[in-house]
Amino acid sequence: MSGFIVLAFAGALLQQSAPHPSTQTLYAAPAIRPFEPASDFGRETAQGDGETEAHRRPLEAPVAVEAYVRSYEYSPGDTETAYDQGVASAEIRVDQSAGPMDGTWRVSDEHGQTLFGLVLDDDGRGPVEGGWRGGSSAGAATVDGRTVTLEGLGALALEPAGHGWRGTLTEGDRTRTVTVSRPG
Repeated sequence: MSGFIVLAFAGALLQQSAPHPSTQTLYAAPAIRPFEPASDFGRETAQGDGETEAHRRPLEAPVAVEAYVRSYEYSPGDTETAYDQGVASAEIRVDQSAGPMDGTWRVSDEHGQTLFGLVLDDDGRGPVEGGWRGGSSAGAATVDGRTVTLEGLGALALEPAGHGWRGTLTEGDRTRTVTVSRPG
């Protein structure tokens, strides 16, 4: 009976290890805010737009393709165009502020075989963290300098190479050369 209690106590100690690295950083609002239109956005009618149809009337019968004189859809108005430009601009600003390791990566061995996928969040200011997945295994990934610690797998030491990275993957006692590149 005492052996069972010792095992239960040891199991409880193992479960209460250090907090997961991704839980150590508190949420902070993004440095670049998403597109936020002004309070009068969409309420002003641009010159020349006041006399057009805002909506199509319902179809009463099938329409043959030959019956179309203009385009199939209405062209976007000023409101839709301004919104699309604002969203595209916000996306460009976020992409420009991202660090060099931000995004999705593929880790391949020396023969080009994919070992696992890696997704990292590098905002260019704080800790870089993410996750990895390969086969039926997965875990967290944290970056310290140019070393990626892969929870449950090992460590990945990297150096820049062209449009990606190359380095060594250490899994227990085994070390092998790998390349880290963008999928696609």
